[in-house]
Amino acid sequence: MSSKSLSLVLFVVVVITNSVLAQPDSLRREWKLLAAQNELIKSNNTYLVLDNRDQSFTLKLGSAVVWVLKEDSGTAKLNVTSLISKFEPDTTFLFAISNLRLMEYEPRFPDTLLKIVSEAMDMDPSLLQREIPVAFEIKWRNGPTLLVHSTPENQPVVIKVPWREKLGKWLDSFKENNAFEVQTNREIALTLYRVLKAGALTMVLR
Repeated sequence: MSSKSLSLVLFVVVVITNSVLAQPDSLRREWKLLAAQNELIKSNNTYLVLDNRDQSFTLKLGSAVVWVLKEDSGTAKLNVTSLISKFEPDTTFLFAISNLRLMEYEPRFPDTLLKIVSEAMDMDPSLLQREIPVAFEIKWRNGPTLLVHSTPENQPVVIKVPWREKLGKWLDSFKENNAFEVQTNREIALTLYRVLKAGALTMVLR
């Protein structure tokens, strides 16, 4: 057998061997993904899915899709690939939201009016709409920060940021960029702000 033929045979053997050895890791990853999906479906809670394959940002309840955000208004395009790259480690599928912070809102009804309406309708006042979120931040544990904003119908109220927090944001600006933004419609922004709480899960599909 010539040296070229021998080299070709060895190359084929190496490729096949590597393929076989890689299968257990692939199977473990697939099992881990299925287990994570099953956990989310059984929880019967709302959660987000960031999918790099079709560049989508999806809100789901169990196995049902609430809405899929693939395109935005064009003023703040969400780069799903870059957003996903900030979640660590990359072997993890589920990440929890650590904080939701309202930054701007449109005032709607005062608490006194909500109390009257809630008593008349026999409803919990917390379920009634106090304000329409215009801009808010979603912060993930071991992940990035996403600013979600929509176009207000009236003059929005800007929530003042404490000086110490401003200083922290200024110092963070010198570090690697870990902040993203997206502009969407009022309904999606309102839904996100109302259903996502600290501890809510996000599935990241790389």
